[in-house]
Amino acid sequence: MVGLMVDWREWDRHFGEAGLIPPKDETPVVYEMMLYDDDGARVGYTTSFMYSPMLQRHIAMARVQPQLAAAGSKVNLELTINHRYHTVAAEVRRPPLFNPARKTA
Repeated sequence: MVGLMVDWREWDRHFGEAGLIPPKDETPVVYEMMLYDDDGARVGYTTSFMYSPMLQRHIAMARVQPQLAAAGSKVNLELTINHRYHTVAAEVRRPPLFNPARKTA
């Protein structure tokens, strides 16, 4: 189980080319989204996906093959825009995806 950060530029580009405003919905997507390597082989899937207003990016929790579980590994997230499949680059990160320094009392 790993965290993913989606490349926001590529996300926006795919929706812009389709003539749509890129969605930034904070409601988690609970269905699975497939992950692929650069050769097009399926390497895993997301278990949850959403837009993070704090990070201002789309993030996901995913299950990937062990060779891609290292932080910094690149995968491609499959999404559907206007009933067509597209892939968007994503980077594997270790959870928690947001861990600010906390003050102690």
